[in-house]
Amino acid sequence: MKKLGLCIGEPSTREVEFVGSTGVKLGDYVELFYEGRKVLGFISDVRRVSRNIPSDLEPEDLEKVKRIVGNDSYFVGKITILGDPDSRMFIPRIPPAPGTEVFLASRETLKKVFGEDDGTKVHVGHLLTREDVNVYISIDSIVSRHLAVLAVTGGGKSNTVSVILEGLLEKDGTILVFDMHGEYVNFDFQRNGKPAVKSIPLTLNPIRLSYHEFRLFANVDDSAYIQDRFLRRVFKETVEAIQNGEIYPSKFWEELQGKLEELESNEDYRDDRKSITAVRNKVQDMQDFYGDLFALDQSPIVEQIEFGKLNVIDLSHVDEKVADIIVSHVLRNVLEARKKNVREGSGGLEYPLFMVLEEAHILASSTINTRSRYWISRIAREGRKFGLGLCLVTQRPKALDSNALSQANNMIILKLVEPGDQRHVQQASEALSSELVQQLPSLNVGEALLMGQMIPVPALVKIKKARAKKGGTDISAVKSWREFREKRKELVKKRLKDIEDLDSLE
Repeated sequence: MKKLGLCIGEPSTREVEFVGSTGVKLGDYVELFYEGRKVLGFISDVRRVSRNIPSDLEPEDLEKVKRIVGNDSYFVGKITILGDPDSRMFIPRIPPAPGTEVFLASRETLKKVFGEDDGTKVHVGHLLTREDVNVYISIDSIVSRHLAVLAVTGGGKSNTVSVILEGLLEKDGTILVFDMHGEYVNFDFQRNGKPAVKSIPLTLNPIRLSYHEFRLFANVDDSAYIQDRFLRRVFKETVEAIQNGEIYPSKFWEELQGKLEELESNEDYRDDRKSITAVRNKVQDMQDFYGDLFALDQSPIVEQIEFGKLNVIDLSHVDEKVADIIVSHVLRNVLEARKKNVREGSGGLEYPLFMVLEEAHILASSTINTRSRYWISRIAREGRKFGLGLCLVTQRPKALDSNALSQANNMIILKLVEPGDQRHVQQASEALSSELVQQLPSLNVGEALLMGQMIPVPALVKIKKARAKKGGTDISAVKSWREFREKRKELVKKRLKDIEDLDSLE
């Protein structure tokens, strides 16, 4: 085993200071032998100190001293005690004694901690400081205890999510992605030679909407209580008429408008006629604006989810308001369907479901009371009892609802620079220490801090490259301009040739 140094100062059961003369890397793992145990530790802080060069020298003097005495230096730092890998990471009640030797953790010890694929794990990459040690995360943990993937734009979120999705699909995982940018529609993944991606049409049956969802589409505000009263009445009467077989579903809009016309001409409501007319106009606007979104013969989205596939709802063509309504509608129905199946033993949604919410800070905003935020919080609290997992993906953690974020017991945090984002994440996670927070700005693209129940101990990981992901990268403006210029040149040449051909014919 490679010896790195010795414990110094006043060690505690949770943290140890050390000094060493050989190369020490931030984020590396070490082993200490004390109290009859082999204890794993994590280097959370490391500094390099010169033996001969004082820190208060002027630059000119520094160069002179360096030429005379050289640059002999040593390392000092801190080790966070993680526990005994052979005893479920048990932490000894007595700290190591000063002078206890610190060794680089062996590959065998680290493999014991970070595991191998036993059929219930996903391989996501390797340790940042040890390429020979693969890192796996528990599928059951991310489904039952949820996951947050956080990073600045371009930090590697999409690739990280894609790696996880590939791993889930290899194990018959059933996934539903709310795709805000149309990135997963072309996810190129196959199982047994067949595509494993299903694109769910973005259409809703208005009959199956809750009244609150229908009202949002109709743009009837909470404050417009008279309009709300009449819209609620005709909507419920129309839906009941369809359910009772009194009218065909295809007559929904006609029946709804007919009932509003009856109320408008009823003398009993002449004082409310202006409000009823406003409701009629809003329903008409709703049909005009969202006509392509509604289909009276459409089956519920929950019934269109296919087992063992990556089911994608492409929201890239709708605005944030519509996306919020659609996501809340689907989340509500998914929760109800799983409850029905678990409690009654049949019907509903028959298998666990892992749901990925891109741009989670829009859907579960910390400042705007979106409808989706309510259902995200409900599933975050209740989902583990029904096999419903959430993956919240965002580049703006501080804009994400703190309650939703705190319910994500697993986190993959890539590069985070903004102090407000760092504080927000740290407040939401008890396991994120200030030392670990300090590492987030220095992470490179594709490097991440993994923590939570999905992994035995926190780890700095280099995320592997996803195989099936297409798109999601930045467009090169220079390359696009060059290609357009060449295309235009070819077009001009073709036109000149066509003119020459015409002239020769004449």
